[in-house]
Amino acid sequence: MTFFFWMQFAAVCVIGAMSPGPSLALIIRNSIQFNRLAGILSSIGHAIGICIYATLSILGLHFILTTNIFLFNLIEFTGSCFLIFLGFLFLKDNNNDKLDLESDQKNLNSFFQGFMISILNPKILIWFAAIYSQFIQIESTIFTSTILILTASVIDGAWYVIVAFAVTSYGLKDFFLQKRNKIQKISGVVLIFIAILLLYKLIKTNFL
Repeated sequence: MTFFFWMQFAAVCVIGAMSPGPSLALIIRNSIQFNRLAGILSSIGHAIGICIYATLSILGLHFILTTNIFLFNLIEFTGSCFLIFLGFLFLKDNNNDKLDLESDQKNLNSFFQGFMISILNPKILIWFAAIYSQFIQIESTIFTSTILILTASVIDGAWYVIVAFAVTSYGLKDFFLQKRNKIQKISGVVLIFIAILLLYKLIKTNFL
């Protein structure tokens, strides 16, 4: 695995982590309503959930790759198209996309909240199936797969820990809420660009 290869993957993971949604709302809420530690524990729980999804995605895709190359190429192509589609969704201005939380979450502890909000979100599994299909190769070693899993988990946890520190140290809650549309649009442009590069690589490898 080359450094450029890893950088592409890491960039996609950063975009996924930074995308505004219920996970971001949870970290901000727990950090402000309780304390910084609550936000950090929520971040760690969320990262563990991400790690589980990443592991399941890699194991499933590697099995398909070694048993049915046609099906894997189909998943890889579909994954590239999905990332492009997701990028355009990010670019679409949606003022109704509010960072809300279910009221019954307030009775759960912070760590468990962070874990459950990630593990109970099936969109995360679809997301990982899409991105990992672009980076898993038949010659991938256990070490490479472990790096991909840890990269996604660490980036996710680190981003939300940064958010927890930011909103408790500098009162940046309003900044994150006000700028979420701009963050989403920038993420959409970068995601589309990376997805097109991956799609070109797939077509060049299999058809040119």
